Amino acid sequence: MSVETRILERSFQPYPARLAPLPPDGRVRVLQFGPALTVRGGITSVAQLIVDYLAPYVSVRHVPTMDDGSTLSKASMFAKSAAELRRALESPQPSIVHIHFASRGSTLRKMILAEMVARAGRPLVLHAHGAEFDFFHRKLPSAVRRKLNRTLQRATVFLTLSNHWRNFYIEECELSPSQVVVLPNPVCLPTEVPDRAKRGEVQIVHLGRLGNRKGVYELLQAFLTLPEALRQRARLVLAGDGDVEAIRKLARPAGDRVVVPGWVGTAERNRLLEKSDAFALVSRAEGVPMALLEAMANGIPSITTPVGGIPEVFEHGVHGVLVKPGDVDEIRAGLVRLIADDEFRLSAGRAARESVRQYDVHNFARRLADIYQRIAPVAEVWETA
Repeated sequence: MSVETRILERSFQPYPARLAPLPPDGRVRVLQFGPALTVRGGITSVAQLIVDYLAPYVSVRHVPTMDDGSTLSKASMFAKSAAELRRALESPQPSIVHIHFASRGSTLRKMILAEMVARAGRPLVLHAHGAEFDFFHRKLPSAVRRKLNRTLQRATVFLTLSNHWRNFYIEECELSPSQVVVLPNPVCLPTEVPDRAKRGEVQIVHLGRLGNRKGVYELLQAFLTLPEALRQRARLVLAGDGDVEAIRKLARPAGDRVVVPGWVGTAERNRLLEKSDAFALVSRAEGVPMALLEAMANGIPSITTPVGGIPEVFEHGVHGVLVKPGDVDEIRAGLVRLIADDEFRLSAGRAARESVRQYDVHNFARRLADIYQRIAPVAEVWETA
């Protein structure tokens, strides 16, 4: 049993919630806990957008809980974040605490912070991102699972990425429907997208971790076994961290038809999206992937899988193609359609961009600010204290 599991088992007993009052300046103050904003991944992207786009009356300070360093470095950063939270909870200045968590170690660490917040009676927002949280949760020892559920239930507001995940947390973690809010991931909509109608080559891009969960091995196998004429008309770009060298080795027979650049930064990601004609994310488990939303916002059709919240944002035959996870034959057939059917590829890209407008980051920021306002302490309490 891990140290984190033992700590969770000794978590605080429930305390009645009490809301600290709002200061006279009327600002809603939020402490956001999540990965350092330099860490790669979708949670970091969401946390950064929250910092960048929230309304002026919301003051958000991001507190990093982990980085990409060594195990010792990660433990040190978490200890510092816990100490910073303790100081904030001891301060008379009221704050909402917004905690992002995924699964496994991330959950166990963040639940320690959540118990601290709940015990202090401060408003607590738990923001669930883990694509495989359901598998992790079901494998926990029953006693630990019950304690974890009790901590999740202490959130003032519990944010999920989709109705699929909302149902899971209500049914299996026994959260109250009234505390669970569906808030899909946000996306920045480019003002313009390139005209992809006259391109001779179809570039298909994958953005995300290279490995089994994202289905990259099956995607590569499907591409390598395409009919020769189609493969010569297409290029597959597999960008991300993870099994980079293993994927490069498997891709060598394809020559320049498959490119594996490894992880790319924001500027290079945007360039890849601009140059690409289709997007591929054939995962076995997901929340609502940021990379898929970004592709859709850029007017790019996709081949993806009906897992997690994806079916709630992506329609088969309208925004691209849905395929069964791990099914190489279905993935190959989806690639064939996106490469060979120019009319479908272009129309699906236009439909994807139009559909994803509802997830624009400005809409997301307004909804989150409204949630903060709803749970923020009442100003009059401060004034009469």
